[in-house]
Amino acid sequence: MKPLDRSLGRVAAVLGMGDAYADKQNVKDPLQLATEASWAAFRDAGIRKDQIDILLTGRSPWADRRPQWNNIFASHLQMPVRMTTEITFHGAGVNALLGQAALAIAAGAADHVLCVQADAVELFIDATAVGAATDACPQFEFPYGPTIPTIYAQLASRYMHEFGVTEEDFAEVAVQRQEWAVHHPKAAKRRHGLITVEQVMASPYISSPLRRWMCATWGPGGTAGAFVVTSAERAQAAARANPAIRPLYTRGFGTCTTHEYLCERINLRKSTVPLGPLPAITTTGAAHAAREAYAMADMTPADMQMAQLAGNFSHTVLVQLEDLGFAPKGRAMDLVRSGRMRPGGDFPVDTNGGWMGFGQPGISVAADSLVETVRQLRGDPLGLKAASAPQRAMTYSAGGMLACHSAVILDTQAA
Repeated sequence: MKPLDRSLGRVAAVLGMGDAYADKQNVKDPLQLATEASWAAFRDAGIRKDQIDILLTGRSPWADRRPQWNNIFASHLQMPVRMTTEITFHGAGVNALLGQAALAIAAGAADHVLCVQADAVELFIDATAVGAATDACPQFEFPYGPTIPTIYAQLASRYMHEFGVTEEDFAEVAVQRQEWAVHHPKAAKRRHGLITVEQVMASPYISSPLRRWMCATWGPGGTAGAFVVTSAERAQAAARANPAIRPLYTRGFGTCTTHEYLCERINLRKSTVPLGPLPAITTTGAAHAAREAYAMADMTPADMQMAQLAGNFSHTVLVQLEDLGFAPKGRAMDLVRSGRMRPGGDFPVDTNGGWMGFGQPGISVAADSLVETVRQLRGDPLGLKAASAPQRAMTYSAGGMLACHSAVILDTQAA
């Protein structure tokens, strides 16, 4: 697979960011949330909406399943643009918007690109009805009616078998996610307070070996994130003219898609990207996406000062830490036990509680991670501020049964 041009790591910057939230006391649909976040992003970037050339969204929100949702949103905002499209490879597509925006900037196709995503599953649909229908293989998996945690539990069981990780280890991962979540005013699990390994182990099984506290939850009610992307040069000029504008530079990005259904991943015998000895499921395409991002940025995992992951279950946090290069394969628990990732540590991870603690409001969960990255790098998070004051970070998102992957490196400094 041909690597991306390294010069792309010097091209683009996030000029402005906006976020929006909803709950049962303040109900907003995805269009309302996306509109609120976009107007905040325009103000933050110091631009008008008619300066947007391209609009990018992820796939249609669960709470508003109309096709061509990106067109619907552009119409709702009364914002004619040169081009608009959805980046739809599951949740990873939302994170990948920044890379696609950088490509458009590099090609001279746009001066400003708006990347936006919103969702509000809990407020508009029965979250329990969002089953494995979209993620289970219709030929082999779906006839047996697995829940989404059951499909993920297969990977958890294999990971335990290969590397000797225990349920108590999974419990410690959940404890550390909650240590961040209790400080975030929008986190779905904040109300439960701090937890212990013993409490996690006492929670009921959802699908063995995964207990309730080892799984993400739906919520918060609704969220949106919007990001105005422009050229690095234009961002630097804007910051010089107005000190209130604080751009973040897209230093590297990478993506990878390896399969759609877990049964197809298990049956994979040949791959153009390194996935370990095949057949196997404990190394994912995140490893390739991360390598692309690091190479473009001329950086290594050791250069990252913070990470926001896509860990919807305890074991996926561990797999992602390894595939993103922060720990050797099978040794992510060493990093967890070191305490470096928890509040006060020198390598903060999932500072809003991650997908497990902050929750999954729908497809906007990846935008939530990007929002948290921007806020932490700027030093104004809604929750607990990272003690290490990070200046660059890796934000990663996944989609499907660890099928689709996107890694983005943001930096307060231009290349």
